[in-house]
Amino acid sequence: MTQFLFATIVFFALSTQAKVAVAFLQLRDPQGNVVQLETGGRFYHVAISFKGKWLQAHPYRGVEMVSIDKIREVGEITEWIEISDLEDLEDKKVEKFLGKPFDHSFLWDDEKIYCAELVGKLLDLKPTPMTFDPAHWPKEYQKFNGLPGMSPDDIFDILRQQKLSQ
Repeated sequence: MTQFLFATIVFFALSTQAKVAVAFLQLRDPQGNVVQLETGGRFYHVAISFKGKWLQAHPYRGVEMVSIDKIREVGEITEWIEISDLEDLEDKKVEKFLGKPFDHSFLWDDEKIYCAELVGKLLDLKPTPMTFDPAHWPKEYQKFNGLPGMSPDDIFDILRQQKLSQ
């Protein structure tokens, strides 16, 4: 309970500040195990702050701007990173993504958007070759191996490294 209260206070503070913050979420299966998108992965979803709200690419609603409570409906926020040298995202950059449909194929270069792609493109992060491990993904996703993309864990690692090098 104390950890939840602390996280709530921190996220409220981050969402009302001008600085950009990125929230990383975990999802657990009915047995309490963390759902992994990649072997050793920790995060299931990622969202980014914008003008006191949060941007996310939701599997059913597409790219939307929502409250922190809506973000929490996707999973548990277990990590966040504030990007101290970025006051806020550019309106024009955000507007071009709002309302776009969710990309269930996780392709970087089409008109649909998935959560890590949204955050990666808003922060100008370079995609890397993806791997859809058969231990975590259905067979039909293997055809996307090697294509450019990002996962929430990739974004966490990149932002954490940037923080450490500052």
